[in-house]
Amino acid sequence: MKTGDIILGLFYSNEDNLVFDTIKSSDEFDYMKINALKMLSYRFLGPVFLTAASGVGNNWKLEFVEASLSIHDTKYEGADVLQSFFTLNSSIDTEEGTTNLFALISTPYTEDTKLIYDEISKYIHPSIIQGKVVNENLVGDRFDYNKFINSELARGINLIEYSLGASRKAYWEKEQRYYCVGLIERKTSENIKISNLYTVIRDDPLRKSFLDHIPSYYVMAILPNYYENLISETLEIYNKKAIYPNIRKIKLKYGEKKVVYLEENSIENEVSRSYGVILIQQNGDIEENKKLSYYKKNLRLLLDGNKDLTQILSVLNPHIEFERWGATSEEDLEKIGFILDKLE
Repeated sequence: MKTGDIILGLFYSNEDNLVFDTIKSSDEFDYMKINALKMLSYRFLGPVFLTAASGVGNNWKLEFVEASLSIHDTKYEGADVLQSFFTLNSSIDTEEGTTNLFALISTPYTEDTKLIYDEISKYIHPSIIQGKVVNENLVGDRFDYNKFINSELARGINLIEYSLGASRKAYWEKEQRYYCVGLIERKTSENIKISNLYTVIRDDPLRKSFLDHIPSYYVMAILPNYYENLISETLEIYNKKAIYPNIRKIKLKYGEKKVVYLEENSIENEVSRSYGVILIQQNGDIEENKKLSYYKKNLRLLLDGNKDLTQILSVLNPHIEFERWGATSEEDLEKIGFILDKLE
């Protein structure tokens, strides 16, 4: 696989939140594109630190982001068709703090994400941490930390690149069930940008209960737009002009708590419409749990016009009311944080 056929980056943040990166680039990239690439690591890693910085809840870890890629203009000559675009984040807590190893990958194939994640989380990331400890003990003050990290990232990115092209496999695992705590509606076109959040009404005691199982409503409202726009900008840097992304899935985790954001998309008259559900993994306090396929089916029914939004909300969770919370502007998001994220 040629370098020009893929987008591949590996970012590492250490216990002090210092960020190091290795990103595959083309020899044809000019100064502006090289600088834009250098900023990608900070921007993609941004939401990893977002929950801690927001002052709401605990330090949730963003594990996985996946987008589908669609052809924007089938007549565009020389278009590089990529099939997958996803990020994987391995977080390891140590006595000194938390480290994150974050991979950014886009290729012409539907990649085996579990294979790559296992390489990152079970080999490359532990090797960095163990290597640092060993070198510090062996050479002390003579240990060149920057040189070590850059060498490890270069080795890691070569290992990931060698694994690319393996088709996605169906691994057996216990099927999880989820409970819907919110829905996000998004519409985008050249002249339209709409994002709305729906959850239980502000005075419902369930709102506080839900808040204990997600980073915050503020964070969940930000993530789909944030990553979709960032992926789009990344594609532009790599001159992938004929394709555009739509968020499919986002996974977050804190201890035993897990959140999945699942989204479906359709395009009509050059307007992109998306509906996504905020799902928390089954726990002992909640009985109305469904499989991911159940939510996926109902999102398609909504997009295809077989059911309207009020009907779907009552099916997904009868406690969610048709109360629209704008999530487009900073003012909208501040309102969500000020009202919905309050525990009082």
